[in-house]
Amino acid sequence: MKDKLFRFAFRLLQDVQEAEDVVQDVMAGVWVRREEWGQWKSIEAYCMTSTRNQCIDRIRKSSFRREKEKSIPAANSVQDPFEKVMSKEMTARIRRIMAALPQNQQLVVHLREVEGFSYNEIAEVLQISLDQVKVNLFRGRHAIKNTIITEEGIWNKQK
Repeated sequence: MKDKLFRFAFRLLQDVQEAEDVVQDVMAGVWVRREEWGQWKSIEAYCMTSTRNQCIDRIRKSSFRREKEKSIPAANSVQDPFEKVMSKEMTARIRRIMAALPQNQQLVVHLREVEGFSYNEIAEVLQISLDQVKVNLFRGRHAIKNTIITEEGIWNKQK
């Protein structure tokens, strides 16, 4: 679960050290409250919610966001060097587009597409309704798709 929390925290904070600190704080907090584990519906959902809250607190306190994003390796291992470059470029484009989305859409798309959460898990972690999850996911995906189509159209016209 530590890696999943780190990816989520890193997505929000865009800072490796800050994300590691948040995950460590959350894990320490969960350990301190281990007597309550039986009362919790899902330890993972609790950890994700705690991670989100701590990230938001850190963003508010320091009001920073790094513009430079590190590209993540493509999910599939492509053998052709050209395809690897294209895959990395597309990943970077999608991350750039996602960074421009409203925060709710960013979080929902990230949790669904990167972390693989179900709609119900996303609703629980973000403390929003199931309908809000679906709307934000649709709008986020639609915005990403339309931006890519628009960019491709502009690029093709320049050729």
